[in-house]
Amino acid sequence: MPMSVWRITGRFFAAPPPADWRAQLATRLGQRPRRIGEWAELALFGARQCLDSAGETDLPGGALLSLSSLHGPDIALRAALEQMHDGVPMPITFLNSQPSQALPALAQYLGWQGNGRCLTTRDPLLALLLACLEAGPDGLLAGWVDEDAPGTSIWLRLSPTAAGNSAFEAATFAMLENTRFNVLAFDGMQLKLGT
Repeated sequence: MPMSVWRITGRFFAAPPPADWRAQLATRLGQRPRRIGEWAELALFGARQCLDSAGETDLPGGALLSLSSLHGPDIALRAALEQMHDGVPMPITFLNSQPSQALPALAQYLGWQGNGRCLTTRDPLLALLLACLEAGPDGLLAGWVDEDAPGTSIWLRLSPTAAGNSAFEAATFAMLENTRFNVLAFDGMQLKLGT
């Protein structure tokens, strides 16, 4: 079976994000996003930066959006559990504890309507492999976001491409940050990066 090859058209790696990331996001969007928790806001910050890096104003509707996390919005979840001690959690706190609440915010601010999902995983490479297997001709936007200190918002925008003359080498997830690599593929479950 031939390898599917993906061109890395945009990337954003913030681990940790800059101290003023919220101000940067508000400036980029023209307003501070409302009624979303910090985890969803951190996801939006990274996704928007990644699309800007790719030179795209909006994410095409046919693109797969995959948002992965080790813990999801666990700070909001802990706040909701704490509020349960005094009765019922506040509605906005409860909503912000739900990982799927990030998708409507991403859809709104990325101009996107399509196939999206939130995954909780310890292995971001497997999440990327799954996204590459499921994505179609409009490619994918894949992110890994955790709000636990120091915070992480990592995003890749991938579009299908031909292998061409790319020389591939076995790689790790951390190597995706290296801008020397502009194509990726999977050989079975092994990530391969090329120039």
